Amino acid sequence: MRKIKKKKKWAFSYKTQTILTGCLKTILVGLVMSIAGNFLLQFFQNQYSFSLAMNFAFNWHTELFLFGAFLLFVLYIWMTALFGSRWLSALILLLGVLVIGVTTQQKMALRGEPLYPSDFSMIRELPFLIRMIDSKLILAMGIFFLCLVSIAVFILVRKKRKNQWERPVQTKASWLIRGSTFLVASFILFYSSCFNQTGNVFKAAYDRYAYWIPYSQQMNYYNNGFIGGFLYNLGINAMTKPINYSKQQVADIVHKYEEKAAEINESRKAALNDVNIIYVMNESFSDPLDLEGITLSKDPIPKIRELEKTTLSGKILSQGYGGGTANIEFEALTGLSMEPMAASLTTPYTQLVSRMSKLPSIVSYLNQQNYATTAIHPYNTTMYKRNEVYQKLGFKTFLNETNMEFVEKNDRNPYISDQSAYHEVLKQMKHTKESDFIHLVSMQNHMSYSGKYPNTDFSAQGTGNAKEAANYLQDLKYSDDALDDFLTTIEQLPEKTIVVFWGDHLPSFYSESIVETNGSLKMHQTPLLIYSNFSVNDDTLGTISPIYFMNHILTIANAQVTPFYAFLMELEEGLPAFEKGLYLENNTETIITERKDLSKETQDLLNVYDMIQYDVTAGENYSQVLNFFEN
Repeated sequence: MRKIKKKKKWAFSYKTQTILTGCLKTILVGLVMSIAGNFLLQFFQNQYSFSLAMNFAFNWHTELFLFGAFLLFVLYIWMTALFGSRWLSALILLLGVLVIGVTTQQKMALRGEPLYPSDFSMIRELPFLIRMIDSKLILAMGIFFLCLVSIAVFILVRKKRKNQWERPVQTKASWLIRGSTFLVASFILFYSSCFNQTGNVFKAAYDRYAYWIPYSQQMNYYNNGFIGGFLYNLGINAMTKPINYSKQQVADIVHKYEEKAAEINESRKAALNDVNIIYVMNESFSDPLDLEGITLSKDPIPKIRELEKTTLSGKILSQGYGGGTANIEFEALTGLSMEPMAASLTTPYTQLVSRMSKLPSIVSYLNQQNYATTAIHPYNTTMYKRNEVYQKLGFKTFLNETNMEFVEKNDRNPYISDQSAYHEVLKQMKHTKESDFIHLVSMQNHMSYSGKYPNTDFSAQGTGNAKEAANYLQDLKYSDDALDDFLTTIEQLPEKTIVVFWGDHLPSFYSESIVETNGSLKMHQTPLLIYSNFSVNDDTLGTISPIYFMNHILTIANAQVTPFYAFLMELEEGLPAFEKGLYLENNTETIITERKDLSKETQDLLNVYDMIQYDVTAGENYSQVLNFFEN
């Protein structure tokens, strides 16, 4: 009996020892992988700079680095509890870090922006996104992944053949540890996803060491690490609640601008309902001759340059550089600016509009005037959730590459041409009996540019990428010809029509020296034309924000304004162009970088704007109930 008892005692101790040994190995592997993984994220974020990654991790922000490593460790533990294999979890974590790291590096290189949580909504567009990545990098990553997976498979097969594959001891204790670990890790991961909720412990811990910069997400990620920056953008509110926000305050604003609208409308005719309005947001359209430090073989947009002399024209202040199309589109369609939004709300289409039941916009306003409202995007329907967002904004029709009649392309360009898109616009105008509002978001000039046109008519020096630039200039030439043909057709139409044409942002291939030489303002300015076939106006607008387009449409049409547009007209008089860190007050090209340096009158107007924008995006919608957005 004694021998049997000793044997049982020895067996129990052996199982316990095996479980503890396995746990220690799992923890050790997890610590190594989480520290290495977080280091790699810093390495990629800083454009392959080993020294910056080292300084962040071990000199400048060690506490923040360890916070990030801890969350990666929890993720690793969660996967290990789920899959029952420390090595499989380590492999998945490494692959995930590499994919996210490379994606971040590419986005930083192309757009100057880090990877946001909202970017994961683009996963369905993976083939499209891959086309924008350098082919050599894709090949290198593919070979690396293949080698990594091959090594892992070889080790697993070899261990299995030798019967040395580690299997957890199947005892109640091991299952209890695994189940408890999974639950605890799941709770921690969920809780960390609530980073921006009031009282969050992780946020409080980060705040002791972090330096958040609301106006610059790039600096947020740089100062606080990739994981800190990523958490900062999770589960955010659209705006910070203004201190004096209340129903009475909103009612006072509505009343003031009802009176202002009534004054304006005394000299204007009835509601806008007999003029076609065409928005043309042209992908990556810009004027390269505006930039210093580059030399072109010839002007790629001579026809548009002539149009600027006889048409109401100017520039827009674009919220993005090298990307961010949907944000400029959001501003133009809603009259709501990205400037008052929370810094962590980086893409309102995916983070805001898609979860709202109703949002006032030019579309909803023109629907009230019995317009036929149509969105045209010669690509697929999932980019930035446009299919869902356009429905929320009130578009009655959405035409895309799947249901457009005109889908021709230029040469080897993979995107539908501007000319085809304009043919689609004209077809839709002919098809409808009502006045039209058509919003076209083109695709022809989308990156990447190399390979679109084997033989181009252009060359450029000083851009930083001569091949990309030559193809881009050829794109601009096609856009120039297509717009000129389109406006010639519009000019001959019997229906009164206004066309607003603008570029959403500059392309991203310019070198750092060009960006530094020209400064932030020039790198965020694109051409704007507001063309009318029933009135003559060759005035110059200067630089304005896209939120103001309807101000000029209503003026050209001599149409009555809503209280909201009366307010935007007053705001434009004082502050014609503004985005985070870029403010242009009236009659100046001097950049002001902070609100506090604006005049008191301008700051007061922005406070009113904050109140209304908060009300419709995150507040109680008092202004909509009070018909602030209606005639």
